[in-house]
Amino acid sequence: MLRSTIRSRTGVGVAALALAAALLAPSALAHRSATPKLVGNAKAGKAVFISTCSACHTLKAAGAVGQIGPNLDKVPLPEATIVKAITNGGSTVMTKAQIAKYSTQMTPFKGVLTPAVINNIAAYIYSSTHK
Repeated sequence: MLRSTIRSRTGVGVAALALAAALLAPSALAHRSATPKLVGNAKAGKAVFISTCSACHTLKAAGAVGQIGPNLDKVPLPEATIVKAITNGGSTVMTKAQIAKYSTQMTPFKGVLTPAVINNIAAYIYSSTHK
């Protein structure tokens, strides 16, 4: 009797593991290069990027060739990191070594630009650097 109970429990355990694997496998094997949903509107962010950011940053998609800050084509960051940099200042997302490479630091735009405009700029930069 004890052996049949153990076999029964083992069988249930194995079945539960198989079910869990079947349910989790599709998400684990999902296509990872799918474009994530952007927080901002990239199209609306382009004009603001050109008027506000291009003096300091290089970004090929915008025709920007600024040399004061990082070349954004060479630093493909997640959209959330770009939002943080624009909102709180560029040094908030950089290492001490990266900060030391620049003679000036990007100022925070919190209170200068609305959160929606910041999200739009970030969406534009992200979509331009993650193609």
